[in-house]
Amino acid sequence: GKEIPGQASLVFDVVLLDLHNPKDGIAIENQLVPESCERRSQTGDFLRYHYNGTLLDGTLFDSSYSRNRTYDTYVGKGYVIAGMDEGLLGVCTGEKRRIIIPPHLGYGEEGRGKIPGSAVLVFDIHVVDFHNPSDSVSITVHYKPSNCTVLSKKGDYLKYHYNASLLDGTLLDSTHSLGKTYNIVLGSGQVVLGMDMGLQDMCVGERRTVVIPPHLGYGEDGVEGEVPGSAVLVFDIELLELVSGLPEGYMFVWNGEVSPNLFEEIDQNHDGEVLLEEFSEYIQTQVDTGKGKLAPGFDFEKIVKNMFTNQDRDGNGKVTAEEFKLKDQEAKEEHDEL
Repeated sequence: GKEIPGQASLVFDVVLLDLHNPKDGIAIENQLVPESCERRSQTGDFLRYHYNGTLLDGTLFDSSYSRNRTYDTYVGKGYVIAGMDEGLLGVCTGEKRRIIIPPHLGYGEEGRGKIPGSAVLVFDIHVVDFHNPSDSVSITVHYKPSNCTVLSKKGDYLKYHYNASLLDGTLLDSTHSLGKTYNIVLGSGQVVLGMDMGLQDMCVGERRTVVIPPHLGYGEDGVEGEVPGSAVLVFDIELLELVSGLPEGYMFVWNGEVSPNLFEEIDQNHDGEVLLEEFSEYIQTQVDTGKGKLAPGFDFEKIVKNMFTNQDRDGNGKVTAEEFKLKDQEAKEEHDEL
């Protein structure tokens, strides 16, 4: 043509950017594998990981670190490019590895954004954590007292210390730093479901670690500024105190025989009607004298008001003898109706 004369000697100065063979698979270079690796990722797991993405010549095209948040995805399901889908299998929590991906397992001949067509990609990844949607909580007991006969159950009032962290060891929260215990009624929805499960069948003085997957913790959204979305949580727990709760469905029980003239005893002015004030005073007296027990861990006034409302069947703010029934009486009547 016009640019190159006939019989010309040509000189090309070449920089080799990358090369691959259409038969190439991915290449994996392990950079850091934790000594403790109880489980490796498999198809269907949900991974949270950081990455730097570069071309073979070192040109950076993307980084999760620059966004200050992990990349989160299911693996082995086609949610990411084929090479990354394969390269994220078989990793441990905390592992660092380099994944080199040929273009036919990456973005192909077309490329995408800052990635040129037919480019070989290099991903340096750091696995933060992973879980499977079918996972339950994992409990590891570190210490159990020799006298361990009373075990925690739904409805018990518990006081415990905890350290909460992510799987990579990042500390999220600790009761020790606050100088006070965390107090809950077990199974009442005051903590995430995974913690309710992790505190079951525990005795006073016991220490255990509870690992909670996100679907039993704070889910995909997490807690803004505190817990990342889709994070696996680790709680190191020590149970310090346990107050036995009441049978399910009860907020108050008698420690002895129930008076046959119960309504008359509550109705102190004998006008045939019991007001909330009378009812509350009577219940308080029974608790103070040890004749009755309220469900531990709940506000006294709220419990008593709820009990009174259950008896005030017509909602007029007064309870008559006809309305007044004990729970076992109600159960028998319901049984008779059935």
